[in-house]
Amino acid sequence: MPKFHALDKVDRKLLNLLQKDNQMPTRVLAEKVHISQPTCLRRMRDLREAGIISADVALVDPFALGYGMLAFLEVSLNNQSDEHMQDFEARMAKEPEVMQCYFVSGDYDYFLVVHVLDMDAYYQFVRRVISGSGNVRHFQSRFPMKRAKFATRIAFDEKQAEVQVKVGR
Repeated sequence: MPKFHALDKVDRKLLNLLQKDNQMPTRVLAEKVHISQPTCLRRMRDLREAGIISADVALVDPFALGYGMLAFLEVSLNNQSDEHMQDFEARMAKEPEVMQCYFVSGDYDYFLVVHVLDMDAYYQFVRRVISGSGNVRHFQSRFPMKRAKFATRIAFDEKQAEVQVKVGR
């Protein structure tokens, strides 16, 4: 049974601020949302415990590190039994080049976002991970020519009194 968590205006403002800069000192966050520092810390802890804040991370630009090739792969499996799909998902979770893996509707079973150094690294990845899996029937690669937008932020409306969000899986 899904659980729900009420996000008031203060929670949503905190989440919007933290998504822009999670290194902002708690004192500054508290001032910006007009609450005390201990209240701010408690609210942040509660948001983490509810699973609304799932991680505090630094976003690294792979292009700045020389990882110059991004690929989108659409993958069809030969066998779509739960066991085979779980096996595929587990394999993708272990591959460092796979940034994201989605089970999707439509003509393909999975959509992958893969980041590698260059075309040779992509070729090696495909040979090792995709072609070598034994359960991939077909895959198609797409290579973006330009990144028009990239965001990780979920925009919260700060005007409503309260918003109910589903937490947990």
